[in-house]
Amino acid sequence: MQKKIIILVFVMGSFITAVAQSTDCFKFKEGKFRIADTRAGVVTIAERRGGYQTESSETLKAVVRFKITWQDNCSYTLKLDKVIRNENKIDFPSNLEIHAKIITTAGKSYTQQTSSSLTNGTYNVEVIKID
Repeated sequence: MQKKIIILVFVMGSFITAVAQSTDCFKFKEGKFRIADTRAGVVTIAERRGGYQTESSETLKAVVRFKITWQDNCSYTLKLDKVIRNENKIDFPSNLEIHAKIITTAGKSYTQQTSSSLTNGTYNVEVIKID
């Protein structure tokens, strides 16, 4: 009997944690963010407003705008909408698509699992809300 209660408590705790995380993602739907992509060695500032996310990187000397579509409270897709600035003449494919899933949150930051139409596999990136 005690074993069943312990399992039930564990399952309920997991459910409550999952619901709390989903609710916590809502505060990241809009705002200004610092994305430190250690894999690429690039820091990007992203501004998310309405149905768009604009990203700028001084390292890449580029500013691009994406159309953002939320699949659920913690997952979204970015589709390239417009290249605003591109001093390094980076080849941004017109069909560029980025998928992101917020996997953990902590205060004003979160970790997202990212994949794109340009890469194989996924990797994690830390994102900090700055505004």
